[in-house]
Amino acid sequence: MLSFRKKIFITEIILVATLISVLFPLSKIVVNHIMRRSLISRADLRIKMLEKATDTEQMMEIMKTRGEFIYVPVSLLDDEGKVLYHSYLPFNSDNVLQTDQSSEPEVQEAIKFGTGFGKHLSPFFIRNEFYFIAKSFTVNNQKYILHMNYHANEIDNLAFDFELGILIFTVLTLLITSVLHMVIIQFIMRPVQQIIDAIRPYKEGKDELLPRIILDESMQSGEFSKLASTFNSLTDRIQKQIEYLTRQREETEEILESIGEGIIAADPSAKVTFANRTACRMLGVSPELVMGKTLDSVKLSAEGLSKKCHDLIVHALQTSEPAVHTWIVREKAPLYLDLISAPLAHRDGALLVFQDKTSDYRIVELGKDFVANASHELRTPITIIRGFAETLQDLPDISPEMLHEIIEKIVRTCIRLDKLVRSLLTLADIENLSEDRFRPINLIPLLENCVHTLNAVNPSAVVHINSDEENVPIIADADLFELAIMNILENAVKYSQEPARIDISIEVTNQEVYLRMRDHGIGISEKDLPHVFERFYTVDKARSRKSGGTGLGLSIVKIILEKHRGKVIVTSELGKGSTFTFVLPKSVPK
Repeated sequence: MLSFRKKIFITEIILVATLISVLFPLSKIVVNHIMRRSLISRADLRIKMLEKATDTEQMMEIMKTRGEFIYVPVSLLDDEGKVLYHSYLPFNSDNVLQTDQSSEPEVQEAIKFGTGFGKHLSPFFIRNEFYFIAKSFTVNNQKYILHMNYHANEIDNLAFDFELGILIFTVLTLLITSVLHMVIIQFIMRPVQQIIDAIRPYKEGKDELLPRIILDESMQSGEFSKLASTFNSLTDRIQKQIEYLTRQREETEEILESIGEGIIAADPSAKVTFANRTACRMLGVSPELVMGKTLDSVKLSAEGLSKKCHDLIVHALQTSEPAVHTWIVREKAPLYLDLISAPLAHRDGALLVFQDKTSDYRIVELGKDFVANASHELRTPITIIRGFAETLQDLPDISPEMLHEIIEKIVRTCIRLDKLVRSLLTLADIENLSEDRFRPINLIPLLENCVHTLNAVNPSAVVHINSDEENVPIIADADLFELAIMNILENAVKYSQEPARIDISIEVTNQEVYLRMRDHGIGISEKDLPHVFERFYTVDKARSRKSGGTGLGLSIVKIILEKHRGKVIVTSELGKGSTFTFVLPKSVPK
């Protein structure tokens, strides 16, 4: 692409060439016009001399004696174009008398119009070309024609000199104007070049920000200073807009990265333009592996998943309608994914959302297991009671000792059944617990009350509370939190050899409270640890059944801690005991 200077220079050359092409023909016309006026003027001077003569002989005498006629070839013709006299030939010579110039074009024009011009070879001079003028005049009512000629070389040299002068003048004008234009353009382009040089690093990608334009001191005023100021103002506005859009995009990406669903965005060609970490984790790939590609070209560990995701995106792009599909990934543990595709506005692409429904399906499975376990746990005592009732019905003469034993077992089974039902009702109540029941309480008195209650039921149990704190504030439902502590303490006694020993410690940090309860009982095996908080799960079923356990105590503890925005952690070692740790948020006094 041509620069501004080159464009100006080429334009000047074109203008000069156009000017020369016009001036050269025009110069010929001007020279021809000047030549004709000069010839007419000279002819008029000679005609004035001839008009003083009274007859033809006197005219010829004037032409013989006057220098104006002697040194210029002149002919005197009659009104029909016949030569009466020629200054370069003797008078009354046969050549003169026999010469007829009526056929010359300039003579014909003079006969018709009074004046005529022509350029041709002279009839009197061989190989010489002349310019001719023929002009008619009248003397004593007799019409004559004065025929004069001039060497063509003189006129042609004049025309050539004139054209050469025009050419030299034009070239000099071009040079002078070019130099002036270059100086002016240089002066004009200097601040423009400074602006271009300032912006070039940003254009070439070397700078990430648009630079400010600072002109030289000599250009701090004037239109270019205003232009630079306008550029700087636009740069500031553009930079603010870029920062705003960048910040908005970062916020949007942070939001998309923080939500629990996986999100993949695709352009109209189904190529991935964005994928958050959740989506990549669900697919088992890195973001770099899917960016800029179609999902069907990405190899995933789950066979067929990439093809299904691509088909859903294509469906949304082609139909502009959302689509939903459930995909089950069966690896170590089943993963249930709801794949939802939807078109973006203005047909700019499509969105694919991954929703992990595993917890929902797990809740359904837990519900099924709960119903099955509850049915089983309820069926067992009911079967026992029914069996003993049928025994009493079939054996009316049973001995008092056997009757007492059967009734004792029925009562014990009913107590266990009642405890199971109350535990189930407790779980239901905790699930629907309102936060209005939470109040600021001191953990130390609550813990001491639980120890007194435990000692009232199990006098042999030895409980030590190790804490330097006199006031440990927490936000809790006192009754429920006491129930959680009692469940842990009762289990510690139940699964320990007499006398049971329990160590309780409290640790308070800036944000949390740690309540640790450690027993020295039989402990929990490593394979049982992940399941101890599941409903109806018992480590030692025979011991639990003997002690009247329902398998719901630790489930109740976990739910109570979750309702208090805390958690319970268990560590254990077989034969050495278990440690249950309650982690609670600390209450900040107002």
